[in-house]
Amino acid sequence: MSGPRPDPWAWLTENRVTFALKLLLVIVLGLYLAGMLLGFLDRVHTIVYILVGAIFFAYLIFPAVRFLERRMPRIVAILAVYLAIAVVLVLAGWLIVPRVADDISQLVAQYPHAMAQTSSFVNDPQNPIAARLPEWMRAELAHVPDQVIAWSKLHGLETAGQAITILLGTVAALATFVIIPLFTAYLLLDMDNIKHGFFSLIPEERLKPALRLLDEIDDVIGGFIRGQLLVALSVGVLITIALAIMGVKYAFLLGLLAAVGDLIPYVGAVLAFTPSFLIALVNNGWANAVVVGIVFLVIFEVEGHLIAPNIVSRQVRLSPLIVLIALLVGGEMAGIVGMLIAVPIAGTLRVVVNHMFGRPEAHRRPKENPKAS
Repeated sequence: MSGPRPDPWAWLTENRVTFALKLLLVIVLGLYLAGMLLGFLDRVHTIVYILVGAIFFAYLIFPAVRFLERRMPRIVAILAVYLAIAVVLVLAGWLIVPRVADDISQLVAQYPHAMAQTSSFVNDPQNPIAARLPEWMRAELAHVPDQVIAWSKLHGLETAGQAITILLGTVAALATFVIIPLFTAYLLLDMDNIKHGFFSLIPEERLKPALRLLDEIDDVIGGFIRGQLLVALSVGVLITIALAIMGVKYAFLLGLLAAVGDLIPYVGAVLAFTPSFLIALVNNGWANAVVVGIVFLVIFEVEGHLIAPNIVSRQVRLSPLIVLIALLVGGEMAGIVGMLIAVPIAGTLRVVVNHMFGRPEAHRRPKENPKAS
């Protein structure tokens, strides 16, 4: 005779049900508090942006301030760094702004001619590419220049009406560039008191692990901010030089677009590729456009496999897939600002998770080779 059949619900004990309900309650409460926090941050988003900008700027200049602080008081070191940054910005503006302004004025003046060239290029029966396209696609492409011009005329008044808003936004941006350095100076001057107040909240037995955690987070954030700025400058300079050598118009403007866009990882070269390719195609022909495409591919590969890994990835230690996911999440939650801070936040989470569930990376030792013994 067979024994009694086992109860399939024996695992569903009262303790497990109670634990599951408590866990569900904690998750729901956490999501509710997170929603409240995001709502609060959205209401004070201007202050949040200023604080984030001040923290980023502090990380950017702190190595120079620390170096000068060995020879002078901290306030004098900060002022010296600010003066050096101002001199660099003035020189960069003197060298770059006139050329970028000239590119913009040429682009505006030649816009109607470029539209006419595009229309002629699409409708040319001798064009080997356009001639092979389906009739409906050629018809749609042929209407694109006219649609662009019509859209510009239709929305011209609306754009002009928004000029005051843009001007006010520019004034606010200039005010921000004054406030952020001021916040940064106060942050650096009060850094010792901030550290002392924070460490006083940590029990003595947890002080050393906390210091290791903060050191790794500091390396991640500082390495990303300073490294990504160098990467963006490198990509912008490379694209400007390459386009100038190939005779592509508006090289300085496109290089600046690439540099600014590359403050977000992997975005700059991709952002500047389409206008560069189209400008080369319309003005210089297919051969030049293909070369431009190849050059952009090479620059993108150099950035992804040589420049960024050696400058940024050693500190952040995130795979390209995780970086892309972080950028998408950051952009969905907070737009451009979210994309700017997504990677350092992801790197910080990686450090925290490693300290919670593994050994801190900065103190890991390589495994010994058993053959060596």
